[in-house]
Order: sequence, then structure tokens, then C-alpha cells
Amino acid sequence: MTNILVIEDEAGLRDLIRLWLERSGYACQTANNGRSGLRLFYDIRPELVLLDLALPEMDGWQVCERIREVSQVGLIILTARGEETDKVRGLQMGADDYITKPFGFPEMLARVEAVLRRTNATNHSGAISGNEVYRQGGLVLDSKAHHATLEGVDLKLTPTEYKLLAYLIQHSGQLLTHRQILHSVWGEAYIDDVDSLRIYIRNLRRKLETKDGPQYISTEHGLGYRFRKNPVNPSAAASSNED
Repeated sequence: MTNILVIEDEAGLRDLIRLWLERSGYACQTANNGRSGLRLFYDIRPELVLLDLALPEMDGWQVCERIREVSQVGLIILTARGEETDKVRGLQMGADDYITKPFGFPEMLARVEAVLRRTNATNHSGAISGNEVYRQGGLVLDSKAHHATLEGVDLKLTPTEYKLLAYLIQHSGQLLTHRQILHSVWGEAYIDDVDSLRIYIRNLRRKLETKDGPQYISTEHGLGYRFRKNPVNPSAAASSNED
């Protein structure tokens, strides 16, 4: 049974989330503050974490950072304000998705299922057809080990970042539209969420590219992205580094 950890300080909401998750067939553990939530995470090693940002003792940002230091578990942040800065910061810190309060529980379940599908696809299936190991310059992606390195250094990709990179590599040289990428990596329910895609592309570029310009991922403005078969010299790159 899939085990989900909910770290939320509001008792009523926490109990409702647990009720909906358990009724949907998940095992659920809960914590009411950041410090106890982190201890519980280390103890039970769940498959997914639902993490509120406004927590006592240790806030959600700190918990997210600690979790990402040791695990690429699926992680969904819960934010009350719904501010763009919170969403961007959460995704940049390695969250796989976000839910803005107040939210409907069917929406919550759909997002939980979507993140679990992406995480399981990353952990249990080869992402690149016909190639167990992809090498391009200093970039190595091992689809069997579900691991990526650059110049021998672990890229520390989240499950969603890994799946996005694998999909781009699988279609090297092709122009991929926003909708194609969102449908293939996130699923049908996310095909209009271009803002989140841009954040993830920025995250990948921050881990892959030099400060001089994009070597691997080029932007086709208004259309989508292209993963270059032959990484360019960043000083000679004509493309912008914008998303």
C-alpha cells in the first residue's frame, strides 16, 4: 500500500486530507509541525509527502530543503496564499506540484495520483527507448539506474525533473511544443500549465547550463523547447536563456 505523509498544522484540514486519502486506498501518516513531520519522514520513508508551508517549529521551506537533501520522494506543497512567488520558490526547491488552499479534495486526489504516476514511472521504467545510457559531452543519463550526472557530478534531479530531462533527450533535435511536453511528462490535466513547465525548464537549466548561455536546451519562442543533439559552445550560443 502506498504510504503518504501529511504535514499540516490545521487539525480539521489534516483530518479531512487523511480521511480522503485513506478512503482512496492510501496509508496515511500525519504530523502537525515541521520538526515532528521531518522526524516521521525519516522513520517511515513515505512514497509521497503533502507539505504545508506555514508550519510551527520548522517551516515548510526548511522541511522541503531537508527532505531534498536525502530523497527525491514525490512532494506536493500546500500554500494558503496562492502567490506566484510561493509556487515558483516551491518548485525551484524541488516540489513536484502545488495545491492552493482552499482546494477541493477530488482535485487533491488527482494531483496525488499524477505525482505518484510520475514518480513510479521514473523509479520503475526505462525512460529512453532503446538506450540504457545516454551520453552527450559531460552529460550522462542512465535510464536503468534512473540517474543523471554532469561532468561526473550527480545532478540531484527530482522525479519530475528526471522525467522531463529523459523526455527531452528521447526526442533530441525535435521541436517539442509546450502541450506535447506537458501531456507526456505531467499528463492530460496539465496541458495548459505552461508556467510550471517554464519553472522546471529553468530548474534544469540551472543544473545543466553554464552562466554564459544554454548548451543543451534551446527555447523556440512561442512554440516550445528543443534538446540539442550537439551541445553548443555557450559563448557562441545565439539563443536567449529566457524560458
